[in-house]
Amino acid sequence: MEKRCLLLVAALLMATTAISAAGTDTKQMVAAKAIQQLTGEMRLKMSESLQKGGPAGAIDVCAKDAPAISSRIEGELGVTIRRTSLRLRNPQNAPDAAERRLLESLAASHKTGGQLAQGVTAFPADSNRFYKVITMERTCLACHGELATMSEAVRHQLSVTYPEDQSVGYREGDFRGIVSVRVK
Repeated sequence: MEKRCLLLVAALLMATTAISAAGTDTKQMVAAKAIQQLTGEMRLKMSESLQKGGPAGAIDVCAKDAPAISSRIEGELGVTIRRTSLRLRNPQNAPDAAERRLLESLAASHKTGGQLAQGVTAFPADSNRFYKVITMERTCLACHGELATMSEAVRHQLSVTYPEDQSVGYREGDFRGIVSVRVK
């Protein structure tokens, strides 16, 4: 009987602690879920598209699928979610003032060898906004790397889809931008 009471008390304490922690981190958890959903779905769509149509075909995933996926996640989770950078591919993804300040700070830190935040991190001085750093992966270079090494089909599709593209010339591991989430 005594052992059962101790177990019950311990279970209640653990549950209370978990609920308190969840209440404290709820906004960050929602932002993390939004980012995880977006990046997970984008990776899947990108992988499928690369297998079917190669890098040139994958450009439509970013141009057409990403906004639809973001919009659906926004509706499901009550957030605003964006992908933004200092070197834009799509002018509609231009950073707002807070995102620009953060991007400039992250870019400067990366340039001097500083470590960028891993995981979902709160914006400085804004408890409703969170971000996750985007770094260049090898597969991304087919569309974001040096123009001279891109296929003609990719260069053509980029010029058609994104005539003002600034999002090229990256190398593996470079800081690309952020996924930015505002929790309402």
